[in-house]
Amino acid sequence: MGTPVDETSVAGELPRRADVVIVGAGSAGSVLADTLSRDGTRSVLLLEQGSGWPDAAVRDLRTLPISASSGFVTVHDAPPGQTVVRGRGLGGSSAINGGYFLRWHRDDFAGWPTGWGVDDVERAYRELDETDGPMSVHPFGEDDLGPAARAFERFWSTRVPVRDVTDRWPIIGLNRVLGNNELLDNNAVLGNSAHRLRTTSAEAFLRPALARPNLFVRTGIRVHEILMAGRRATGLRVTGSGDTGSGGTDIACDEVILCAGTLGTAGILLRSIPEVIGPSGVLVAGEHREVLVGYRRRSPDDLRPLLPTVVHTDDGIEIRCYSDDFERYVTGSAGGSQAVGVCGMLQAGPARLTSASGGSVRVRFDDLDESVVAPLWATASDVVDMLASAEFDDVVVPDSISVDPVIRSSQHAFGSLPMGVRTDWLGGVVGVRGLRVVDGSILPSPGRSGPHATIMMTARRIGAALAAGY
Repeated sequence: MGTPVDETSVAGELPRRADVVIVGAGSAGSVLADTLSRDGTRSVLLLEQGSGWPDAAVRDLRTLPISASSGFVTVHDAPPGQTVVRGRGLGGSSAINGGYFLRWHRDDFAGWPTGWGVDDVERAYRELDETDGPMSVHPFGEDDLGPAARAFERFWSTRVPVRDVTDRWPIIGLNRVLGNNELLDNNAVLGNSAHRLRTTSAEAFLRPALARPNLFVRTGIRVHEILMAGRRATGLRVTGSGDTGSGGTDIACDEVILCAGTLGTAGILLRSIPEVIGPSGVLVAGEHREVLVGYRRRSPDDLRPLLPTVVHTDDGIEIRCYSDDFERYVTGSAGGSQAVGVCGMLQAGPARLTSASGGSVRVRFDDLDESVVAPLWATASDVVDMLASAEFDDVVVPDSISVDPVIRSSQHAFGSLPMGVRTDWLGGVVGVRGLRVVDGSILPSPGRSGPHATIMMTARRIGAALAAGY
């Protein structure tokens, strides 16, 4: 899957003290490190358990480097027949995902704490998804739509509202997905998927900040535990590069900020501050659950971005027109099947997180309530009708449509430490001083779109507030 590049920028002796230590250089951590290190009087140490910079082979938009053999994922303990992976390395999951960068809907923020009004959120989103912004966000183009996606848009464009591609806010209706990707070379034409790389949070925010003398980035570092003095976090005990003994290395700081993702952050808290979790030893997160409606296609197509177009329904379902067989993105082997995903965005089911061996997390999905299941199956039935419609005559092999009976994870765990309940409006952990969480763990509600852009927006907003002295 390629090898890390430019390791010199994240090498060097591990500092033993910093004003702020951020754990996790993924979607949130890279943004926060950039924002907080803009104040040259504040020393910021960013720790990443994975290796360094994913190269072009990893960031290629035509791949999903998420197999167990990839050097850029952590594989967590999942139920039989299911897989739960998260990105590791600089950029985290933003280096391995499908390059989908949709905001949540405006009304998804209605129940958020004070300080998270739509105007506040809009400003933070804009810093990420402006056309000329650091994340290289733009709508997927016509060349990114294969036969299935074109049929999908023909079908829905006569049945639901269609979002103007210049509007950054999604709608209930047909939404051309915004993608975070960049051209591989200056001669490539925007919309030509063969020349596109994911724009990771680390490339957009961390790499430009590396020259700051007060920012230190170190990879290959595992956090063993958070060091505490009473109810105050005072630092971290870590293992990794440069260790001289079996006990690890202690790093002192004024504040620890966990940005390791919902699962990574859970693992650190579960093994180091169980009293934050409570007597059960379990953190409960939300997880978007998905039904796949599969079919065989009539003819193969060029490999294109995984998910260029979706429909959002008024009952909180996202209908996803995947461009090809997942196996083709993961392993490169050609498949003959495709799927349309039916994902319950507002009907997220619970996922129970407990500590597992080797620093990973055990993830178990509770049985879903009928209120979650019924809309998924009803929409899956609508998708079967769509695939059998005249718009898909040239795409779908007759009598090949089937609904997968297994409701699967959408790899979107969130909300285990929600703002307003277990953390404050800036991610400060209730009952613990000097400890903050800034990642998907603190999202206080589900949203109608995938969480990647919103997690980055949250990091930008919190970073700006902390820099301003809140």
